[in-house]
Amino acid sequence: MPVAIFVGLILTIACGDDEKEQQRGSPGATSRAPGAALKIGGLMSFTGDFSKFGEPAFNGAQLAVTEINTSGGVLGNPVQLVRADDGTSPQQGVNEARRLVDVEKVQAIIGGLASGVSVQVAETVTGPGSILQISPALTSPALTDANDNDFLFSTTISDAAQGLVLAQLANDAAFTEVCTMYINTEYGRRLSNAFATEFQALGGTVTDQVPHESGQATYINELQRCKGTQALAAIAYPESAGVFLREAIEQSITDEFLFVDGTKSDTMLDQLGWDNFDGTKGTSPSNLPTQPLGGFRDRYKAKYGPLPPLPYINEAYDAVYLIALAAEAAGSTDPTAMRDKVRDVANAPGKQFEPGSDNFKQAVAALKTGDDIDYEGVVGPFEFDDKGDPQIGAIEWFHVDAADKKLVTDKVFRVDIGNKEVVDITALALLSHTASAVPSRIPSTAP
Repeated sequence: MPVAIFVGLILTIACGDDEKEQQRGSPGATSRAPGAALKIGGLMSFTGDFSKFGEPAFNGAQLAVTEINTSGGVLGNPVQLVRADDGTSPQQGVNEARRLVDVEKVQAIIGGLASGVSVQVAETVTGPGSILQISPALTSPALTDANDNDFLFSTTISDAAQGLVLAQLANDAAFTEVCTMYINTEYGRRLSNAFATEFQALGGTVTDQVPHESGQATYINELQRCKGTQALAAIAYPESAGVFLREAIEQSITDEFLFVDGTKSDTMLDQLGWDNFDGTKGTSPSNLPTQPLGGFRDRYKAKYGPLPPLPYINEAYDAVYLIALAAEAAGSTDPTAMRDKVRDVANAPGKQFEPGSDNFKQAVAALKTGDDIDYEGVVGPFEFDDKGDPQIGAIEWFHVDAADKKLVTDKVFRVDIGNKEVVDITALALLSHTASAVPSRIPSTAP
């Protein structure tokens, strides 16, 4: 028996396990010394279907680390972010997560970007190994059912919310028939099903839900199942969508499309030709209107250039701050101790603190005096439920502007997934726009 495990068992027997720790899991062989410097693994998709999103998301996380270190680090030590590539593959993600834990000795992991990768890592590595994991992109409702010992959190709202808003967008666009082409992962299946449920409740027809695998040379057979439908919802990643969207146009499958966060990619449109998709609409996780957003954009631009119109950058940035504040609240970088403080520093009530070096210093000082804090990030306020899923978030409508080669946000909605409530907050979120095209409140159509 390894010495670390033996010592851990002795401590467990001496101290005892309360009921809460029996339910949530306790530190095991992968636990780190309470006083060790905080080391975080950045498990991103630098290759594979989600490769367009990996570098910007990692930059967001690195920016947060830089700001925190400028303020003095965590518990007096600099924070380190270790890069790892999940390849948009659950197996590669698991292998890299094991390397991060066993070799790099990280106490927390941010990632992956694909929901299927995040859940597999949680159930195989971080959950059993008692390592805190926060995914900036786990939109799949699979988080609710994950066997992760409560070590998995997400900083973006579930695709149950995006499916609801995507259905409203399709209805608003006067689509009566939609066929979905979805990547055969937890993310694709769950979002397709959520959309189908909501769209059909609004009176629309989903002619088919067609799964596809990544890396295929052609998707003609799958596309034939959508031939003749009014619109094709591309619930996919840029690499595979870049193939079947081109084929859909060339084979005259349909000339109307719906995009989602996975296909919100300017690089993909550069390759396909913007004019082929001018006016195409889509949905993506967005940000609630908060004060930190403007400052974050400026700081990101100063370090990496203009903030790309991509999801999950803000979410990765906020994940670092949540981990750092949880460590400060726990007075330890032990993964279980940090896990037990995530909800405390994120959920209301508490004194609100924003990201940034000076604000982090102030939040740490408040924790030292015994104050309860409530982190309000770039994404917005976080209210984690008992599964680690945020209950409140924002989903946007966007469209393709071929003339300017831009992805333009049209509307932003605040979604309370617990109450199935969707509220148009465009006037607050986009000060240069007015919100008048849709009702200010969209009722849920969920049964």
